[in-house]
Amino acid sequence: MRRWFSALLACTLSLALIAGCSAPPQTESQGQTSGQTEQSSGQSAGQTEATQPKREIQGVTDTTVKVGGFAAQSGPVAPIGISVRKGFEAYIKYVNDQGGVNGRKIDIVQIVDDQFDGAKALTAAKQLVESDKVFALAPILGTAGYMASYDYFVEKKIPVIYPMTGVEQTAHPPQENIFAVQPNNYDEAKILTQYLVDELGLKKIAVLWQNSDMGEQGLKGVKDYIGELGAELVYDAPHDAGSVDFTTPVLNLKQKGAEGVVIMTTLSETIGIVKEMYKQGVTAVPITSYVNADPVNVPALAGEAAVGLYAGGWVPVADPNDPNIKLFWEIYGKYNNGETPDAYGTAGFIAAELLVKGLQDAGRDLTYESFIQALEGLEDWSGIMAKNLTYGPGERAGVKAFYLNKVIEQDGSIVMIQVNQEPYKLR
Repeated sequence: MRRWFSALLACTLSLALIAGCSAPPQTESQGQTSGQTEQSSGQSAGQTEATQPKREIQGVTDTTVKVGGFAAQSGPVAPIGISVRKGFEAYIKYVNDQGGVNGRKIDIVQIVDDQFDGAKALTAAKQLVESDKVFALAPILGTAGYMASYDYFVEKKIPVIYPMTGVEQTAHPPQENIFAVQPNNYDEAKILTQYLVDELGLKKIAVLWQNSDMGEQGLKGVKDYIGELGAELVYDAPHDAGSVDFTTPVLNLKQKGAEGVVIMTTLSETIGIVKEMYKQGVTAVPITSYVNADPVNVPALAGEAAVGLYAGGWVPVADPNDPNIKLFWEIYGKYNNGETPDAYGTAGFIAAELLVKGLQDAGRDLTYESFIQALEGLEDWSGIMAKNLTYGPGERAGVKAFYLNKVIEQDGSIVMIQVNQEPYKLR
């Protein structure tokens, strides 16, 4: 999982998220039953038990349901993984103290320390599924661990709730058992391009992209969508992570007449790009990933050069008196010795919310089929901290709508503000 939490959610922790979210889960049986059909991704909704027999479930008793995941608890990424674990555990403990879900307590078997290492993450996944016999996997932190375990997840079909990475493979191709939350690079690049074209009226688009999954998948999204938008990709150029010299690509996009620039890279490179655009007097409008929607560091590091930069974001900034924010802080603090949650704790909390929502709506007669169909039934669902999640047969992206943030000059300062009050969606 990348910088997006420190960029957007760290801000929202102090300013709060959008109001009007649903209440905490009920403890009585409700929703769907075991008579539901399984709708795997890409399949029709009309399949029945005759064609899709129920799979034998594991990790479920009359009184408990087992879950587990992996996140670094030691090593350089440990502060992130520990916060994820704390947020996840806090909400699960809260739900259990309310009586559990449909008469069952949620048993977190363990959150394995994979040290942010792909091979260790795969070992952890196998241990959780084959030895611990969990019903579902959550939380799952990081691109390396997720990608190392991806084929195993697909093979075993154990529900995977909120893999914390932006790689395209969280949602494309959609897998029956994998439910993404944070936007993936492919969909994000499409919507950023759509905003440049449809909302700002720009037709000549360039892409500057990091030579990584993020950049490659973002470029693919632009290429796949730009013709449908009636616009033109006039230039694209890759760069390595850690690059500092963007003289040539900025000069080239200027010469190509680019009117808008989609920047699919991380913060330091984004700062370098907008500084070089400012230096060369480039008037093309830059727009970048939610990874870089950092209201503190972007103005501080780029200053005047950042003015006019747009950045996507999938969480809105709203009323600091939002009762859901107050409830979140209360729950997190209660189960973490009064600690204040950080952005990564928020991520773990959201993963737990989505897991609980699926269990709740699946009903007392819990099966893989009822659980998957319950999540597929969510449309613009929001919990306490989870926001606007939508799934369906063949749809696993979770979030496909964005808020746009823009850097402006205001009262003598360079600040980043949110420019739309409602999520901006793909056509």
